This record gives sequence, structure tokens and C-alpha cells, in this order.
Amino acid sequence: MGLSEKNIKIDSINKLIGEDFTPDPVSLLESTRNLGYSIEEAISDLIDNSITAKAKNITYEFHWNFGVPFFLLKDDGIGMSNDNMELVNSFKLGANKEKDRDPKDLGRFGFGMKTASLSQSRSLTVITKKKGNSIIARALDLIFIAELKQGWKLKLVNEEKIQSEALFLNTKESGTIIRWDDWDRAPKSNEDFTSLISEINNYISVCFHRFIEKGINIYCHETRLLPCSPIPSGEGSTLYSEVTIDENAKQTAYIIQHPKFWAENYDNITRFNSFRLFEGLERQQGIYIYRCDRLLTPKGGWLGQINKGNSAKLAGVIINYSNKADDLWSLDITKTNAAIPYEFKKSIQELIEASKNESLKKIIRGQREINRSIKNIDNSLIWNIKEDKQLNTFKYTIDINNPFFKQFINDKSISEKNLNTILNVISNNIPITKIIQNNDNEPSKHDRISRNEVLSEFELEIAKKIFKFKSIEETKSVALSYLLSF
Repeated sequence: MGLSEKNIKIDSINKLIGEDFTPDPVSLLESTRNLGYSIEEAISDLIDNSITAKAKNITYEFHWNFGVPFFLLKDDGIGMSNDNMELVNSFKLGANKEKDRDPKDLGRFGFGMKTASLSQSRSLTVITKKKGNSIIARALDLIFIAELKQGWKLKLVNEEKIQSEALFLNTKESGTIIRWDDWDRAPKSNEDFTSLISEINNYISVCFHRFIEKGINIYCHETRLLPCSPIPSGEGSTLYSEVTIDENAKQTAYIIQHPKFWAENYDNITRFNSFRLFEGLERQQGIYIYRCDRLLTPKGGWLGQINKGNSAKLAGVIINYSNKADDLWSLDITKTNAAIPYEFKKSIQELIEASKNESLKKIIRGQREINRSIKNIDNSLIWNIKEDKQLNTFKYTIDINNPFFKQFINDKSISEKNLNTILNVISNNIPITKIIQNNDNEPSKHDRISRNEVLSEFELEIAKKIFKFKSIEETKSVALSYLLSF
């Protein structure tokens, strides 16, 4: 039975246009501290702002300060003034208006300076000067806001507290300084504090290598960072494919030269070998996504398209897209992750697979001087490759039906020359390609399995002949050691 109209009661509040639900500043700002920034990502976000502000020189500094650490980032960008509340508005969450964005703007949500800084510290101070204006400063201080209990209030900064920063800005036509105090997420020891700096420098050298190459100077204290591309240029790599995805994105595939072919002085020429920077060739492989020339994925990876593996370790795919396509690429707030749009996945997947195959060919060519393509490598004459469903593993066995081996088994006498020929045939035809591919696709099936396995008659016969031959030339113990080495 339905309700009658007279039993329906509606809150009279619906007569109002709406109700205020301004969030509590302390609760919201504390929540923003856990958005997932690492310290290098936080600093990178600040550098984004400096580059957008047309800075040519950017310096960041770490000060231990006898266990009360603070951080500084200085630039010579256009700075800010009090006109139109420019500085105050820069502290507002979500202040970046999409319609006003420059195509080269590295910002996205209007959160970066605030969320990046608060992810590391409880107090963010901005000291800035615009051309023709005086130095001004404001602070976003969580303790101040909590104690004041008057809502969203910036802290006015005592001139004495920023004397050194003011001295720096007085030497510049314009510029901005970011300062972190109450840096509660800094390393707790001077040793850890110092060791962290090199990791941060490496990360930033990679993320901003294109800007450094274009002439923007980035310093850690007085040390100028050198650019480090995840794909080495010149003799280090070759262009494999270049495809325009749409008007805002382009994908390019490179194949890294096998280290065997690198010149001895290659590292000296390029200053860096980025594949040593993080965790080596195998782990550095993958897709490198650039947004407005800023690298979002400095550690590579295949974004779920394929598994990392040995076969693709010389493959690198670069995707460049503009800030107009941010929504399409699902850029996150830390600007370290982007998702491949569904409509581009097929195209990108095809390029990845082709690059992986080309990488595998180069690996094999580097290990052995062979010029045959992957498709033409045929190990079927020598080896059988079977998938054991019961043991859930791959098995690689010599083809006992091969006429070459049958002749060997039936031969009553075996010479050293013939034995060496046979061993060379076996070793030169190990199905490296298939082993690598199978291990990449299904690594669990290549795990070692503990089992007692009886040798086949064919395997025993080969072992006996090798042992007999070696026993004539050497002692039986040497022959046995030689046999067991297989």
C-alpha cells in the first residue's frame, strides 16, 4: 500500500537555494598530505611551476640545519605581485583555470605547489618579486591555521625570517622562492639526508632532461644537473618507428644498441648512461610518456601492455602528448602516471610487440654474430620444445629422431673431431629465442622443479660415449667432471 500525500513530509530547507559545505581547512589539508608524492616527485612539481613561470635558472637546496631541516627552491621566473591577489590566489586549491592555460603550461589541477609541499612539510612559505614590484611573502602553515581557528587564513611573514631569501631576490629582476619548514618527513639523520640528495638529482636529471638540453639550468646547491635521457641518443640507439596517434599525441619506438656495440668512451661522450641510473637495462625498458616535454614515467615499464622481460630490454617507446589531451590520458595529481586511452591501445600494443621482437633480434645478434631474423631461426631440427601440462613447465629436449643424432648413436667409434662437431651443433642451436619468449610470457613455467628424473636411453648413450672418449684422453675423474658440466 503506497503512502498518501498527507503522510509525506519534506524538510523545509528545500526552499533555500543551497547550504554552505565549506570543508574544514585543517582536515582537508591534512588529507592532502597523503596523496602519494615521493620527495623527488614533490620537488619536480615545484620545478614545473618554475619552468611555467619562464625561469631560466632553478636551484633547490637541502639544509640540515642541526637537525631542524628546511628546503629551498629558487628561480628567476616572472614572479608574483599583490596586484589582483596574485600571490594569495596561488595558494588556493584548484586555482588553475583550464581556459587560461598556456599550451606549454606544465600545471594541471592547480594543486601542485600546495599538495607537493604539504606532502613533505607542514609549513609552505612563498617569497616572490615581480618586475617593478617589491618583495612579498605569505605562508601556508598548518599549525597556524589549527591554532587560529578562523578558517582558511594565510600567515603574514616576518621580514626578519626571510632576510636571506630577500637578499637573493634583490639580485634578480624577478623570481620566486619556495621554502619548506616544519619538514617532518625529511630523513631523520644527516647521513640519510645527504645520501637522498643524489637519488633526487638523478630523478630530476631524467624528468627534465629535454628542458636542460634546451638551456634551462637546474642546480642542486651549486652543482648544475646534466641531462639524462632514458633513451640514449647517437650511437646508443636507432629509430625504429614513428607514428602520429592523433593531433595531440605521437609515438616513437627506439631500439637500444646492444652494449657490446657501444664504444668504450660512450659514457664519457653522453655524460650519463641512464640505464645504470636506476636498475639496469632489463628494468629500464618500457614506455616513456612525455607531457609538454616533461617526462612523466622516468622508470619506464610497459603500463600493463606486456610483462618486463629479457626479450624487450633493448626496446623503448616514447609517447609525446600535449596538455590539451590531459583528460584523455588520465594524468594523476602527482603527474607521475598516465593511462593509455582505450582508442590508442591497439596501435600502441602493435608498436610494442614489434619493438620487442626487434629487441630480441638485437640481443641474439649481440650474443652471437647472426643475421637471421627471429622468424627464420628454426631450432626444430635439433630441439623439441614441449609444454608439460602436468608439471606446468616447459621442456627443451634434443630431438632423438634427428638423422644426425641417430648416425652418432649408431657409430661404433667416435673421433674427437666428430664429437666436437656434435657438441657445437647442440650448443649453437639452443633455442634461445623460444626460451626468452616463453620465460617472458609465462615465467612460472620456467621455475626450477625439484624432481628425480631418470635419463632416457638416448641421453645415457650420449653420456657413455662422451665419458668413454674423454677417459682415453684424460683421467676418469676429469671425464666425469666434464660430463657433469653439461
